[in-house]
Amino acid sequence: MTRFVCFDVDSTLLNVESLDYAIANSSASGSAQMVETITNAGMSGAMDLRTSLTARLDLAQFSRSNVARAAVALKDKAVPGMADLLTSLRNRGDLVAAVSGGFEELLRLALRDLGFAPTVIRTNQFIWNDGRVAGFDTDNPLSDNGGKAVVLNELRNAASVAEVVMVGDGITDVEAFEAGAANRFIGFGGVTKRDAVVARAPEFAQNVIELKTLLLS
Repeated sequence: MTRFVCFDVDSTLLNVESLDYAIANSSASGSAQMVETITNAGMSGAMDLRTSLTARLDLAQFSRSNVARAAVALKDKAVPGMADLLTSLRNRGDLVAAVSGGFEELLRLALRDLGFAPTVIRTNQFIWNDGRVAGFDTDNPLSDNGGKAVVLNELRNAASVAEVVMVGDGITDVEAFEAGAANRFIGFGGVTKRDAVVARAPEFAQNVIELKTLLLS
């Protein structure tokens, strides 16, 4: 049976939050602790995703060069063992997608190196003004809570698969499952273990080895 296995990216496929990493490694103002607090609030459900993204981008003040440098550096941030797992899933015959609230301009190189074609990548996109990030596309469903369910349903319908599995560390990943867009949800704590996700996840993997067992056994 062909499955669509959909992975979150930040703190799941990658061992960092890509936006936070880019902010910390740019000349942007704002303390790393403040950014981390905003991110955790969004990922745990204490703050809605759109507010979290807006607050972090207000701190970032990204230029194109900031974003380009971060995108190159993020190629080296894949979670160890995740590339091999993705290969095993593809060899099994599964369709594998990356569905993220992160930004395409930051993630595209890392996802390319992990074997994802553009057709199976769904992310947010920056809005640019005079060479600087001026915001993000709020028409994109991934820019707010509930958006991953919309995207997973689109992927399911386009591929005509029998089963969709969502893997991720954040509350938006759980929401996609609870909305009925995924048949299974596997919480992933190999980078960050979020109590709100552990409490609601029917299956949970502490690391890549456990995740491989759940997906391939």
